[in-house]
Amino acid sequence: MPLLSAIREIRQKQFSPIYVLYGPESFLAEDFLALARKEMIDPEYTDLNMSVYDCTETGLSEILQDAETLPFMGEHRLVIARQAYFLTGSKPSTKVESDPDALLDYLQNPPPYTTLILHTEADKLDERKKLVKTLQQKAKVIPFPLLKDGDLYGWVERQAGKYQAKIDRQQAMKLVERVGAELRLLDKEIEKMALFVGVGESITDDVIELLGARTLEQDVFALIEQVASGRLDKALRMMYDCMKTGEEPIKLLALLARQFRMLLHVKQLAPRGYSQQQMAGMIKMHPYAVKKAMEQARHFSEESLKKLLGILAEEDFRMKSGQVDKRLALELFIARAHDERTK
Repeated sequence: MPLLSAIREIRQKQFSPIYVLYGPESFLAEDFLALARKEMIDPEYTDLNMSVYDCTETGLSEILQDAETLPFMGEHRLVIARQAYFLTGSKPSTKVESDPDALLDYLQNPPPYTTLILHTEADKLDERKKLVKTLQQKAKVIPFPLLKDGDLYGWVERQAGKYQAKIDRQQAMKLVERVGAELRLLDKEIEKMALFVGVGESITDDVIELLGARTLEQDVFALIEQVASGRLDKALRMMYDCMKTGEEPIKLLALLARQFRMLLHVKQLAPRGYSQQQMAGMIKMHPYAVKKAMEQARHFSEESLKKLLGILAEEDFRMKSGQVDKRLALELFIARAHDERTK
């Protein structure tokens, strides 16, 4: 079921007895859970009519027994079951029995006064299981994939509106490029910028440059962007700026290795026909980061990327063993990476 449709129904007080939430975008899933709590439960009786369980710690039978309990001094009960591993192909190390038959029985006649929400951050459900097939028929199943491209920029624009500010598409793209695609961090940055510009005003490039927080990982990402674009002077300046803030050169080197390793991965996977989403799942990165990595990887051959990773491994050993000046090693590597981009 589309997320926006489920949100609209809940706001209209049309509650489904069972929802299944799955996918790695936990920020949006938590927003959905907060909306469910707000719309379904009288705030005065939240403690009496809402329960949250971890399925790796509490058995399904106990959770379902709570779900079948009548609400107290209210019209509705909400039961949230997190870590619903029994809906996926994985099995965590837990002694708690999932008892899917109990849930299958519950699905035959779920109480109308309770909403049960099963939540897992797994990328997909195991559709081979009878329980999952039954849930797909009887429950509202809502995916929460990581946002990318237009969906991500549209979300940034809507969040700005939520905080009574405005942001155009170009500025939304710039903010994502500067801060990254992690929604929790983006949300905090948008809120901060909206407060700075004031009600009804626009978040501009200057505001993003002035207030936008960058993680060290984003700085390294931008540094490699400068190298890939042939701007060696700007790449070195960014490296010096990182070191001025007290960042340890060995840590910078490790992040450079991590980023070049991702470039090599996408360089090898893209010709095999994998989509950005598939590659993101395989190398455990956000689809937006994979997209940017594909753009950067175009400037390097596979042989050059392997050579640069070898140099990084060697410089890591030399740094840790005190055989080389750390700053000089970083400068030489960035210059070498710049030279390799043309080959």
